[in-house]
Amino acid sequence: MKSWKANFTALLIAQTLAMVGFGLSTPVIPLFLEEDLGLTDPVRLKIWVGLIQASASVMLAIFAPIWGHMADMFSRRAMLLRAMFGGALIISLMTFVNAPWQLLALKGIQGCLTGTVAAATVMTAGFTPAAEVAFALGLLQTGIATGNSLGPLIGGVLSDFLGHRAAFFGTGVTLALAGLIVLKWVENDRQPKIEKQDKKFRLFPDIKPIVNNPLLLSLMFVTFGVQAANGTAGPMLPLFLKSLVADTAEQQMYIGSSTGLVLGVGAATSALAAVIMGKNALRFGYWRSLIFCLTACAISTIPQAFVTNMYQLMTLRAVSSFFLGGTSPVISAIIATSADKKSQGTAFGFNSSISSAGAALGPMIGSAAAMLSYRAVFTVSAVILLMATLTIISRQRKIASK
Repeated sequence: MKSWKANFTALLIAQTLAMVGFGLSTPVIPLFLEEDLGLTDPVRLKIWVGLIQASASVMLAIFAPIWGHMADMFSRRAMLLRAMFGGALIISLMTFVNAPWQLLALKGIQGCLTGTVAAATVMTAGFTPAAEVAFALGLLQTGIATGNSLGPLIGGVLSDFLGHRAAFFGTGVTLALAGLIVLKWVENDRQPKIEKQDKKFRLFPDIKPIVNNPLLLSLMFVTFGVQAANGTAGPMLPLFLKSLVADTAEQQMYIGSSTGLVLGVGAATSALAAVIMGKNALRFGYWRSLIFCLTACAISTIPQAFVTNMYQLMTLRAVSSFFLGGTSPVISAIIATSADKKSQGTAFGFNSSISSAGAALGPMIGSAAAMLSYRAVFTVSAVILLMATLTIISRQRKIASK
């Protein structure tokens, strides 16, 4: 039996690689629709971008609690392998689409099968000692953010020089490699003993313990807000950057690389924040850390609506992404320490479902806001974050008054 550190190291490498894979293709979807599939009408393009980006999140929101429950019942490692190998197959098929509806359908299937972040998170929480869980989850989030940083950079270069379809194929290969690492070097964690009466097979988990827990419900709302805010602006960045540059063939040709650079720098600062918060959140207090990060992220998002060039946007996105990245390990640590060990998979699965619902709604909100102006998406994103902040402050006051 390997030590938890050996298992975690292999898991961290695999999950980082998986996020690199997802980052290769996701940012180029708006450009792929416009340049490869011929969606040149601005209104239709925005609608399709919103629908396609949201489709995977909608399906993930439906299936995440089911997969989390299956992880509690049977094997957490098997659920991670399903997510990685399933994603590798489906995203590889996106290389061959020739119509927007085909990409929409495959993104929906991707949402049914994937969910590597939730699967890796519940595995980490399962085999990590309680005293180390916040730090381990912070490191995991750092790996996720690092993957998100490198993926768009590599994907942008791939799409600019080899074509957008190459980014989808690259995602498939990278996810398959991540799955092989888990298969060979990550052992199944020791799951809590489940009583015989509780082990009766049910497709859908019992979510009453979550619904009846005001603390967890507040966290779920914050997760929803964070993902909705991020999804509001993120999918529109390639088109917004395209509107910022001069209309010359040379500058327009490297929009994919520019988008990758902006997203990559933001993901890098998010990775840094995850390490810092994972190590220090317990000392500062989980709730105080969460409120600070949400507030700072909202404040630093507002000026993004007024930028005039890529470098201003990149700088501000780096700052807001830093604080956004600080929220994830704190939320995961609170869930890991608050949820019963026997139902951690269900708790994280439900949180992933809420996260996916926010990620699904975000692009739709962004598409609607972009009808007014691309700049409006940043203002809307900041408002959503402020609402999440007020939810946490309200919950804290209720706890203090008891």
